Amino acid sequence: MPTRSYSWRRPKRRRSAATPPTPRKAWPLSWRNDRPASPANNVPRRLLTDDEWEQFWRHGSVTTFERSGNPNYDGEIREFWERQFATLREGARIVDLATGNGAVALLAAEYSATHDRQFRVDALDRAGIRPEKDLKEAKAAREWLKSVRFRGGAPNESTGLESGCADLVTSQYGFEYGDPSASAREAMRILKPGGRIALITHHANSVVVREAREGLEQHRLCLRREQLLTRARRVVDAMASAESDFEKRMLKHDTRTENLRRKLNAAVARVQQQAGQFSDPGNGIGFVLNGLQSVFAPGLQAAERRATIRRLRKASDAYCLRMEDLLAATPDAGEFDRLLDHLRSAGLLVDGWFPLVYRGEALMGWALAGRKPRAEEAAAME
Repeated sequence: MPTRSYSWRRPKRRRSAATPPTPRKAWPLSWRNDRPASPANNVPRRLLTDDEWEQFWRHGSVTTFERSGNPNYDGEIREFWERQFATLREGARIVDLATGNGAVALLAAEYSATHDRQFRVDALDRAGIRPEKDLKEAKAAREWLKSVRFRGGAPNESTGLESGCADLVTSQYGFEYGDPSASAREAMRILKPGGRIALITHHANSVVVREAREGLEQHRLCLRREQLLTRARRVVDAMASAESDFEKRMLKHDTRTENLRRKLNAAVARVQQQAGQFSDPGNGIGFVLNGLQSVFAPGLQAAERRATIRRLRKASDAYCLRMEDLLAATPDAGEFDRLLDHLRSAGLLVDGWFPLVYRGEALMGWALAGRKPRAEEAAAME
């Protein structure tokens, strides 16, 4: 039964001389003590379970961004972390919290090997991570995997490490997912006197958060408002009722089946019409429409088409949960202030923070650094 083509290709962006590019804000990569002025995220918190995060990391992405070639962080993000590593002595111990598949830990291992520092790197996560298996094909990671001690079942708030063992505690897009007050106390406990803490957290105005909102809206448009997968399942079920070749040829004359097909095609058309309002329609709309193309590929049995729909729905649901969790964890202005207060209340000294901008134009998050007072500093503070 012929159906509309559901595939999606990202349209080329065109800009006439009459419409100059919108200027982008950029911040210098220097320490600042200004406060974030972003709007609050009124998103009800629905934490992903440890098992759900575990399944995400099983996909084998080095970072939380699933990019072509699966590279590790570069540019200003890598530079920030390398500045932290450069402050450490030979043989220093680094503890990376909420490590995921170990992006920051692997950067530390690479820096250590390149600069002959012989760092000891522990990478901890609440989820049951296994980067040694899941990153075997990641060129950016496999060379350094053996230099990192990975351990799952270790939340930010309770690492299980001995007190005063770490020279540097790090975390990127992870510290804010747990209890920041308890996490700050745990970081204070495991740091040596004079040890440092460095974090990159989400920022409510970042490109990461903007794309998360857009991606979530696209998936909701496709699956909730237009119910594309539900409509596709109805068409597949109707097609499955035709068993013989004659019955299959006659499907186009079946009023009910044709009506279901027209409704699906109309819903697809509405989605395609709304694609232009998004900066990257391929982020969600492209995923779903290309998935529908697979559902209606020639030669498939009804069971195979239904299985494809189930896989699409499962993948979309998992993506939406991750984006909802990201948005809920992103600190607004008041929450970022409270994060700083939690660090200070735990006894840490916050040296400064700044908005981290990638390639001079993409705001990626807040970067901050601090340290545990040395014994003489702590005594002077009492």
